[in-house]
Amino acid sequence: MKKLDEILLFERLLETTKNELIEQAIQEGKVPIGYNCYVVPRPLLSVGKAFPVRLRAPGISTTEIADYYMTSMLCSCSRSILEAAINGDFDFLGGLVFANSCQHSTRCGQYFTMKGINSDKENFFSYILEAPRKDVDRLIESFVKYLKKVAELISEKYKINMSDEALTKAIHQQNEFNLLLQEISDMRKDVAPKITGSEFHKMMLATQVAPNDLLEEPIKQLRNNLKKRKGISDYRARLMVVGPNLDNPSYIELIEDQGAVVVADRFCFGSLPGLEIISENGDPYENLARHYLKTCECPRMIDMAQTRLDKIIERVKEFKVDGVVIETIKFCDMWGYETLILEEGLKKAGIPIVKIEREYSFSNEGQFRTRIQAFIESIESKRLSKIKG
Repeated sequence: MKKLDEILLFERLLETTKNELIEQAIQEGKVPIGYNCYVVPRPLLSVGKAFPVRLRAPGISTTEIADYYMTSMLCSCSRSILEAAINGDFDFLGGLVFANSCQHSTRCGQYFTMKGINSDKENFFSYILEAPRKDVDRLIESFVKYLKKVAELISEKYKINMSDEALTKAIHQQNEFNLLLQEISDMRKDVAPKITGSEFHKMMLATQVAPNDLLEEPIKQLRNNLKKRKGISDYRARLMVVGPNLDNPSYIELIEDQGAVVVADRFCFGSLPGLEIISENGDPYENLARHYLKTCECPRMIDMAQTRLDKIIERVKEFKVDGVVIETIKFCDMWGYETLILEEGLKKAGIPIVKIEREYSFSNEGQFRTRIQAFIESIESKRLSKIKG
């Protein structure tokens, strides 16, 4: 299948932390604000000349310096991001909002401050966002206060109008952009999908690490080209990938190189969740607080394990999934426990699964490939058994 020009653009944007569109935006006077987690509302960082950049660590293969501060027994995602920060890979950021997504990530954010990352830059700010772990009214009220603190910092440091009207406008723009992405996402539901999982993943990653206004036209062009493209029909299995942070398309490419097509992405940096429409009526801060806590499907949200399992089963049916790949990062406490619940629940639902533990950077390629090959073969074997009766 011929690689589209828009996909080539996305690939370039993912090669470095400060990509060509970020550089263009900075030259135009815009301010990049870094963030680490889904629960940090992107529209809040998209008002006026501000734009959000989700933290990644492309090119980081060792974490020798970060290990000194965080120890090698913490997840390699958090360590890699700290390593990148110490290397100066985030020196272009005008500010940073670090949510308390998990203990490892929170500790990483604390070291950003302790190490004085970007503290020599005029107007730079770093803020730990206290995001609740339950979607209840009294905690939503508290979350609103913290979101307003972020708005105050952006307004104070960069003289950006953070009024309710300005924030509602940013929410509307995010909704319009999400509708565009949703059009492409829906193409994965077809019996012959128009887009591969790795292509879709690259697009989703690009939208989180580059100004969306500069990506709108390339994504519209991608949508138009995909409509004219012949669908993929020679796959061996339709798979869903579930797990924590996955911002390296090499993992999805490896899965698809074995003859599968990844049609659903329930992992951090994915679209399930991620493309839901945010309410534009009423208090914009409360709308953001409710939306991001309600739609967050991370294990950080307590008392929602069954809801998360039900959502996965629902999407298996919606995207016509043949099997689920549960990928976890080594030493990830939250997903280590979550996986046990998902394994049991999906098996009871009769859904084939395979669990793979990995590191943040692309490694153990041979073992990963062997596990996926065996998983696809098991799906084909069960399919053949059903046909034979």
